[in-house]
Amino acid sequence: MSSEISGSRVDEQFVPKLIAESFEKLSSQKTANDVTKRNILKELHENIRNGDSNAFLDNNSNELLKNVVKTLIVTLTDKSEKCREISIMILKDMVQKSLVLENDFPFVVNALMQRLGKTDEREQSEEIRLLEIDLLCEIIERTESDLLPCLNDISNILTICIVDNSPDVKRRSCECLSALASKCSSFHLVASTFFKPLVCTMTHQHLKTRVLCVKAFGTIVDYLNSKEFEEAMTHLAQRLFDRSPLVRMTVTEVLGDMLVNLKDRYSHFHHLIPLILSSLHDEVPEIRSKALNLWKNAGNQYLKENDKDYKDLMDFPRPDPVDYPIKDSRPALGCRTLVQRNIFSILPALVNDIADWSPETRTKSSKVLYSVILHSEDKITIKLPKVLEGIMSSAQADEKETVEQAINCAELLGYFVDPRHLFDSILSLIYKDPTAVHLSILAAALRGQQKKLPEECFIAVCKFLSQPTVSRIRKANEQANLLLCVEALLSSGNKIDSALSCDLFVIISSVSGLATNEIISLKAAELLQQLSELQSCSKTMLFQQNAIPFLKILSDNNELWTAMSPEMPILQFVVESGGLEEETMELIIPILINNLHHSKDAKLRCSIFSFLSVMFKEMSSDLYKQLSEKILNLIRLGIFPNLTWSAGRTASSLRTIAVASLHEILNKSPIKKEILTSVGDELIPLIATLFDDEQAATRLMTCKVLEIILPELTLAIDKLKVHTICYEILRCLDDESDDIRLMTIRVLRAYVKSFPSDYDWSLYQSFLKQMFENVLIHMDDKNEKIKQNIFDLLKEVSFVAPDVLLQEIESKRYMMSSSDLCDSLTEHIKNFKI
Repeated sequence: MSSEISGSRVDEQFVPKLIAESFEKLSSQKTANDVTKRNILKELHENIRNGDSNAFLDNNSNELLKNVVKTLIVTLTDKSEKCREISIMILKDMVQKSLVLENDFPFVVNALMQRLGKTDEREQSEEIRLLEIDLLCEIIERTESDLLPCLNDISNILTICIVDNSPDVKRRSCECLSALASKCSSFHLVASTFFKPLVCTMTHQHLKTRVLCVKAFGTIVDYLNSKEFEEAMTHLAQRLFDRSPLVRMTVTEVLGDMLVNLKDRYSHFHHLIPLILSSLHDEVPEIRSKALNLWKNAGNQYLKENDKDYKDLMDFPRPDPVDYPIKDSRPALGCRTLVQRNIFSILPALVNDIADWSPETRTKSSKVLYSVILHSEDKITIKLPKVLEGIMSSAQADEKETVEQAINCAELLGYFVDPRHLFDSILSLIYKDPTAVHLSILAAALRGQQKKLPEECFIAVCKFLSQPTVSRIRKANEQANLLLCVEALLSSGNKIDSALSCDLFVIISSVSGLATNEIISLKAAELLQQLSELQSCSKTMLFQQNAIPFLKILSDNNELWTAMSPEMPILQFVVESGGLEEETMELIIPILINNLHHSKDAKLRCSIFSFLSVMFKEMSSDLYKQLSEKILNLIRLGIFPNLTWSAGRTASSLRTIAVASLHEILNKSPIKKEILTSVGDELIPLIATLFDDEQAATRLMTCKVLEIILPELTLAIDKLKVHTICYEILRCLDDESDDIRLMTIRVLRAYVKSFPSDYDWSLYQSFLKQMFENVLIHMDDKNEKIKQNIFDLLKEVSFVAPDVLLQEIESKRYMMSSSDLCDSLTEHIKNFKI
């Protein structure tokens, strides 16, 4: 055992000698080949690595080591890559064993600068450059004195190596920079020189490189000027969008450290606060938790540093607001205070970012705005216009998440800001051109209210929403958001008097009339029901109370209505939903007459005729009688002008729908006789022209009209006109439509039956002869149904002139194939005569 110890001591004593021998070999082999030199270097490396640093304490050894260092520095430029590599490794081990004096560090660093800087001697091997950076890190970490003598060289090396092509060199350089910042008291002299290299490397594709670069970035920000600091914050903010959670976590940690330790942090809080608030909304829970802790620490430190200003708030904290809208805990006092003190500087840049071209930036910024409002609470009022600008901009974004954040922000404003100030600002902002976005923000602010609105605010909002430019909108998203506003108003708990009820009725009815889909219609119906319940009345009573005032407002400019005007669909909804009342009908019939004028838009007239068909179908007999004069005016001034022939498809369609409306009016009318007495003479010529209309639907409906009026027509106008119109209809037996031909048969039957039983038909023998002649021919029709209907018609009307009919049968019998029907008809007439 003693011999081993003794041997060890001997070895230790001989280490300097062995190194000296290796050094002598290295010095004497200046022209030796690479293999020999490499072997000598390996031998030297082995001796140094195995030796004890205590063996070099005497001055002679120091001189030897200096010479070794000088020789190794020269070897750094050797043409052999392996030799250069071993030399770097020897120097590194010597630094680790404290075999290089601090006085010699500048020489080593200068040599490294020649190999790593932008010189002709720059090292080409990535692996050796990495070893050289490792050596530099060892020197920085081992030095006990100030690095000022070699600071410029270190700075030059790191600024170049941070942007080196090798990712490993980049990473080690960033680590080296962090070590330099912590060790060198003169670091501030060169800190700003690393700014641009770090900015370039911060976006490197390797995750670890970005992480180390961000850490290094955090070491230099304390020494940057104002312009550089602002740019640095921009680059850190971009890293908060990094796809790697590790990078975002690192940025968050750097920001947290700056909030607490940055020397000039009070001047830069407005840059730092939005970034740490952004981390509070990170998608990774660990990052959110870390950011929250760091943010709380910053707030607590701020309070401690300013305890005199906030002593009362700290000693006697105010209770949380009632019905606080956030499920999580309220932000700490220090955090709220920090945001409130810096809100003037935070908001302008934040609002600009919300309008950024990048979707990610818009979404992040909208989340930060939410946090700013949450921390500012009622103090946000002082910057309300700017906040509303940001919210509106955020709500107009294409991203769903950004829009949702805008709605959340508006709801927070509704909770924290005095409603008088808030709604005055919102209404002033959106008054000229309210859009779906504006209405969604207004609805959110209304929902955010946790108590009743002041009466003047409630009235102002109702009046605004009931304006024609707001309530009579056609886009689905605008209608949906308008109904959300109404829903919030109805849920506010405010008392709704008759005037406000009318305003709300106007809004809901307008949306209902113009509803673009079933969902909106159902929602509007639900709100009408809710309004009626708040008014303690039925839905029918609600319409009775508000329909007339609304219709009067609606019809103010009815002479200017076009097919695109929203008023007609709204009027139709109100009338159909509220039931047909005399006062309502007296009000709207003149409006309809005005808009059925031939100068009006054809589409508008079509919609009115469709409405008339529905309206008269549901009208009661009593109401018919009460409105007899109005109905007569409607027929004469509204329907008749549209029955007059004019060229074009549009005019043709109008005639079809107009005659359909006339049929609906006359079909169940208890005042049919009064109507025909007044307008029969005008109606008959119009009907005669419609028998030749190009539209089969028009001809068919004309026959139906004639059928239902014939019983009253013979009593209302001159009988010759009745005979004449029925003579005109005979040509419809040759119509291409079988339906029209069958309808014509029904009209002829009604025509004969409309005269009294004692009517003297002998005065119209020639007409009857013509009628029988035309009808009899069609008893040979190919359509069996028409043949049978013709036979039944002749059988029924034969009594008016049996001799004339017999004579026609006999004259046509030889050319007809339906001899059996002729025989049956002849037999019937003969029996009838007997």
